[in-house]
Formats: sequence, C-alpha cells, structure tokens
Amino acid sequence: MSRDIGDLEMDVIKVTQRILLLTFQVLLGMLLTPLVLSGRLGTGLHTNPHITSWWHSRVADILGIRITVSGPRPKAPALLVSNHVSWLDIVVLGGLTHTAFLSKHEVRQWPLIGWLAARSGTLFIRRGKNEATSVSEQIGQRLRHRGLFTLFPEGRTTDGREVRPFFSRLFAAAIDTGTDVVPVTLRYHIQGEFDPVAPYTGNQSIVQNLRGLITRDHTEVNVVFGQAIPLDGHSRKQIAQLARSKILEALQGPQQLPLAKRRPSGRQPDPANIATLAE
Repeated sequence: MSRDIGDLEMDVIKVTQRILLLTFQVLLGMLLTPLVLSGRLGTGLHTNPHITSWWHSRVADILGIRITVSGPRPKAPALLVSNHVSWLDIVVLGGLTHTAFLSKHEVRQWPLIGWLAARSGTLFIRRGKNEATSVSEQIGQRLRHRGLFTLFPEGRTTDGREVRPFFSRLFAAAIDTGTDVVPVTLRYHIQGEFDPVAPYTGNQSIVQNLRGLITRDHTEVNVVFGQAIPLDGHSRKQIAQLARSKILEALQGPQQLPLAKRRPSGRQPDPANIATLAE
C-alpha cells in the first residue's frame, strides 16, 4: 500500500514538473522571439531557425518524446510531405529539421502558440476559401530562398494506422520551383503497436490530448525520411500518389534503429549564446 502511495506521489510530482516546464518554455519562446528574428525566409522577419529547432527539441524532451530516425536528413531546398497524426508532428519534425509548416487557420487563433507559430514562419490556410493557389505561391517563394517546407497533404489528422488520400494542389510549388519532394513517415507506437494516445483526432481538445501525453512516462515515434521523388515527367497528382505510396510502405515497415543525435544538420545554438544570433 505504501509503495502505491509513493508511486502516486511521484506521478503527481512528474506531471506538475512537466506542466511548469512547458509553461516556462512557452513564455521563454514569447520572450526570445523578438530578439532572434531572421530574414532568411525571404518573406520578412521570422524567428531564427536554429532557435526554433532548439525550442521544439526542448518541448519534446519535456514531454518525454523518444524519437528514432532512419533515412538521410533532407537538405534545403526541399518540400517535405508527411502523414499527419498529431500536433506533436510539428514538434518532432521542427526539432529534427529547420523547416517551416503549413497549418490550418484555426491554429493561428490558439493563444500564444498561434503567435509563436506565425513568427516561426508557419503559413496558414482556411478550408473552403480557395486559398490553395496563393498559398502555393508563398510556399514556392520559401523554396526559392532555399528553405525547407513541410506539408501534411491529408488535410487532417488520423489515428496513425492509415494514410488518407493526398490533396495534390500544393505540390505545384515543388514543380514550379524544381524542388525535391521528400516523403516523411511518422509512426507513434508503444512497444511496436500503434499508439492510441498520441493521435489528436475526433472531438478531442488540445487540452485533453496534452493531458494524456503529460500523465504518462513517455511517447515513442519513428521518423522515416525517404528518398526524394523525381519530378521529371510527373504531374502534381502523380507526385502526390508516389509520396503517399512511399509513406504507406514505410508505415508498415520494421522498426527503425535509435537515433544517435536528434539535432538538425548544422550546429544548434547554446541558449547562453542566443544574443549572438540576434546580431
């Protein structure tokens, strides 16, 4: 009985610690963002990508996310296309690469997080507003400035067991700029079985999903970076189908080897030296 009470007390301490650390990390992001702006994306000032990757990696550490990776890290410029399981996808991929994202417009309205996402270079799209053409042009501008950009072409999250058909219109940005399309597979699992807690689906709120993640020991995810898909002679629909096929193939593949270093290509900054990046 005493052991059970002790375990419960440790769980309460761990959850409380995670909540406090996450709160601090969000506030730290709010404070740092105006100090570490960069014009590298060619579309105005955004948070320095080294800082953004560090911020995502720190959030992953706080939540106890254990990441395994296989495949070559994509080099800019490249359009990354991934299956979509959770808001955690952005934390995971943002910590592994210096990528910007496309997100639904509702995320822009999330308190604090929406502002941080916008300042990090995230583009937002409203469903049913015929914005695909203008958004594709903005993505193309990022790619022309030798950036990495990530799409979730399913348009919504799934439970991680399937990959919905891809919307292909935004693939035009890669064709127009002659940029590599790299398929990326995310597989959240518990000892090899699909994870029922990590997916952010249904009528679940962000708070409900976060509660499930915070109150357990850790979350495991496999990330598979595939080989670039050749663009020559392919339409955007064909490229979308090829990317989806590669992701499905990797989703059903064997577990990947543990990642030795999660840092993106290039040296990540020491928070103590952040001021240097603002110059």
